[in-house]
Amino acid sequence: MKKAIPYIAGVLLLLLLAALLLGDKKQQFDHRITLNKKDKIPYGSFVAYNNLQHIFPKANITTNKREPGYWDYGTLDPDSTGQVLVIVTRNFNAFSSELRELHRFVSNGNDVLVSAYNFSYEAAEFFHFQVHTTDIGIPVYDFSPAVDTLKLTLSDPPFSRGNNEFQYPGRRYNSDFQRFDSTMSYVLGRTGGNRANCLKIQAGEGNFLLHGAPLAFSNYFLLHQDNMAYYNQLMSALNPEATAVVWDEYYLYKTTSYRDPNPSPFRVLLEQPSFKMALYTALAGTLLFILLGLKRNQRVFRQVGVPANDSMDFVKTIGRLYYQKNDNANIARKMAGFFIEHVHNRYFLHADSLDETYTEQLSRKSGAEKQLIQSIVDYLVMTREGNQFTNEQTAAFYGLLEQFYTTT
Repeated sequence: MKKAIPYIAGVLLLLLLAALLLGDKKQQFDHRITLNKKDKIPYGSFVAYNNLQHIFPKANITTNKREPGYWDYGTLDPDSTGQVLVIVTRNFNAFSSELRELHRFVSNGNDVLVSAYNFSYEAAEFFHFQVHTTDIGIPVYDFSPAVDTLKLTLSDPPFSRGNNEFQYPGRRYNSDFQRFDSTMSYVLGRTGGNRANCLKIQAGEGNFLLHGAPLAFSNYFLLHQDNMAYYNQLMSALNPEATAVVWDEYYLYKTTSYRDPNPSPFRVLLEQPSFKMALYTALAGTLLFILLGLKRNQRVFRQVGVPANDSMDFVKTIGRLYYQKNDNANIARKMAGFFIEHVHNRYFLHADSLDETYTEQLSRKSGAEKQLIQSIVDYLVMTREGNQFTNEQTAAFYGLLEQFYTTT
């Protein structure tokens, strides 16, 4: 009977899983805000993305998943003109270095549209405005009408006269710009409360278009009544002769810390309620099976001693040998070589040129202080130039490397 318990439990779990997957077939409104170009749910951006070719008939439509400054030149070329970058996201959490790259891109004769609910402090300082949000950003449902109904208007001029007021009964989720610099910002649109929520800022030969209502690019908004006219007019503020239009996904998945901008497929699957429940059910069944199997008798395993770290002993022996020969320059070169290989494998930085750019990138990616990195780089330069090292210099170099390894 005891042997049959795991099989009985497995059958029960399968029945429970089938009931969860097949029990409720009622269609419910999907309140998730993804803004993903592949999502056809109300708050996805499938319609907006697939209409880019209609707005820019001469352009090649592509997608970017890399941060500014590290773009694939087959997608975006910061030194070329006639390009449009469209960024639709919840949070435009750009760092200062990324904003400088975007500014260089725009100054060379390109356009960038940023539609977001939140803007980072660096972005607000860079564009000289303050952001005011109209709701707190948490998910809402049919019983929360206080944050429903988004109303937007387009300015006349530059847009054509006529009905320039648009709305839909869905999620508001928008922000507006306060205390912006009117000498550099031109208002293209406002909210229902007559607050500016769309600014055009010229930079060099190109323009930034800053927009505070990302759900205006959602399927629900665009397919409601005649709201597609809002999309068409707003996008007409960008270069209509663009030869390359890029839909950005880097900021759609970026967090406040540096990480791989490519979204995890497993995370996307967990956003599906049915898959999440099936996964939890499988994990619960596995845990139950393990608990039931703990009663089985297991043979006693022979205790094995901890393996000796012979490689570390070898390194110490070689180090003492060089030290006894007073070959400090060789010791320094070996420490420098190990450090450069460690940085390359962990932070993907090449040490071809030990300049200011290398120092700044290593400090940013490792989190170490720039002064510490600069001191280490100075010693690396000394090893490459073949300088001799005193005992004090060798010990100081070793101490700096140990401080870097223990703090990063």
